[in-house]
Amino acid sequence: MNKKTNSSNSTRRLTIFYTMSLSLVACLSIVGQIIVQGMLSQQQQNLEIVRLIEERQTLCQELIKLVVLLKLEPSSSDRFSKLQQLQQLIIDWKESAEKVAVIARNNPGFSQKQRFILQQKLKKMQPAGTEFREVISQMMLEGRQDSLAPFGQRRANNGGKVLIKQLLAEEQILMQGLEDVANWYTEETIAGVNQLKQLEYGLLAIMLLVLLLEGMLIFRPAVEKIQDTLVQLRGALHETQVAADKLAVEQAQSESLLLNILPQPIAQRLKQSQSNIKSPDVSIADEYNNVTVMFADIVGFTDLSSRIPPQQLVDLLNQIFSRFDLLAESYHLEKIKTIGDAYMVVGGLPYPRSDHAVAIASMAIDMIDAIAQFNLDIGEKFQIRIGINSGAVVAGVIGIKKFIYDLWGDTVNIASRMESHGVPGRIHVSAATHELLKDEFLFEERELISVKGKGEMQTYWLKGKSIAF
Repeated sequence: MNKKTNSSNSTRRLTIFYTMSLSLVACLSIVGQIIVQGMLSQQQQNLEIVRLIEERQTLCQELIKLVVLLKLEPSSSDRFSKLQQLQQLIIDWKESAEKVAVIARNNPGFSQKQRFILQQKLKKMQPAGTEFREVISQMMLEGRQDSLAPFGQRRANNGGKVLIKQLLAEEQILMQGLEDVANWYTEETIAGVNQLKQLEYGLLAIMLLVLLLEGMLIFRPAVEKIQDTLVQLRGALHETQVAADKLAVEQAQSESLLLNILPQPIAQRLKQSQSNIKSPDVSIADEYNNVTVMFADIVGFTDLSSRIPPQQLVDLLNQIFSRFDLLAESYHLEKIKTIGDAYMVVGGLPYPRSDHAVAIASMAIDMIDAIAQFNLDIGEKFQIRIGINSGAVVAGVIGIKKFIYDLWGDTVNIASRMESHGVPGRIHVSAATHELLKDEFLFEERELISVKGKGEMQTYWLKGKSIAF
C-alpha cells in the first residue's frame, strides 16, 4: 500500500513539474516575442532617423550647390526659378530638422543616457544649422534684389564671396555633426542587433535547459517506470501463460480421467449439461436394442485372497484386468466396470455396431488365452468363467456422486446368470447370442438349465471360431 502511495505521489510531483516547465517555456516564448518585437521596432526607428539624417545631408549639399550657382552666375536667365527652388529647399530643410527632433524626442526604446547623448549632439549642431539657414536666407534675399534690378545695373556683390566662405564653413560643421549623429545611430543599431542575438541565444539556452531538466526529471523516470511496468506485465503474462498451460494440462488430465470413467459421447453430454449430474431428478439414459453383454469372473480368487497379502492380491488382479482392458480396446468394446474379481464389458454401445456379438465372442476367446498366458508368466492356476447374452439394454449415468456408466435390463441379468451358471475355463452363451454367432463360431449345445426368474433355458458352450471364418 505504501509503495503504491509513494508511486502516486511521485507521479503527481512529476506531473506538476512538467506542467510548470511547459508554462515556463510558454512564458519565455511570449516574453521573448514581446522583447524581440520591441527591439525590432526600435531598430526601425533608428533606421528612420539615419535615413532622415542622410536626407538632411543631401539637402545641405543641394543648398550649397544652388547658392554657389546663384552667386557665380548672377546674370543667369533662370535665376528666379533657382531662387524659388532654393526657397523650397530651405522649407524642406526645416521640416527634416523637425522630423529628426520629433523622432529622437519620442523614441521609447532610448534610455536616459541615450537621450542625453542625442540631445547633446543635436544641441552641438544647432548653432551651425541656424547660422547655415540664416546665411542661406540672406543670400537668397540678395539674390532676389539683384534679380529685380535692371540688367545693366546688376553687378557682382563682393560680399557674396564672404557669405559663401561662411556658408561653406557652417556646412562643414553641420555635415560633420550630421555624420556624427548618423554614426552614433548606426552604432546603436548594431548594438541593438547584438543584444537581440544575445537575447535569442539566452532564450534558446533557457529552453534547452528546461528540456534537459524535463528529460532528466520527467521523461527518464517515466521511461524507467514504463520499462518496469513492461517487465511486470511480461512477468504477469508469463505467469498467466504458465497458469493457462497448467490449467490446460489439468483439463487434459481431467478429460482423460473422465474418458477413462465414461464413454466419450456421455462425457461430452455431461460437460454440456452439468445439471444432469447435480440433480437427483435428472439422469442420462439411452436405450439400445442390439448389444451383447459379457461377464467374466476369476474362479478361486476369493479363496486366494485369504492366502496372500492384500497388496499382492490387488497387484495380481490389476495385471489380469489390464490385459482384459487391452483386449477390449483392441476390439473397440466398452468396458463397463469391475466388481471385485468380476469384469463386465459390452459391445454395440455407445456407438451401435452390427458385429457386436462377434467382437464380444472374439474377446472372450482371447481372454481364455490371456489367462493361460498369465498363469505361465507367474506360475499360478487362475481360471475364469465367462457368460454372454445379447439383446436390449438401457445405458446411462444415474446419481449425483461417484457416478459411473452402467447398464440395466433383462439382457444384463441373463448375461450375469450365464456367468454364474457356467464352469471355469469355458464360455457360456445364451440362445439369443447363439443365434447371432452360429454361422461364424462353433458351439456345443448344453442341457436345459434352470435360471432364477426365467425357468428352464437352452444355452450353449462357445468353443471357437468356425474354420470357414
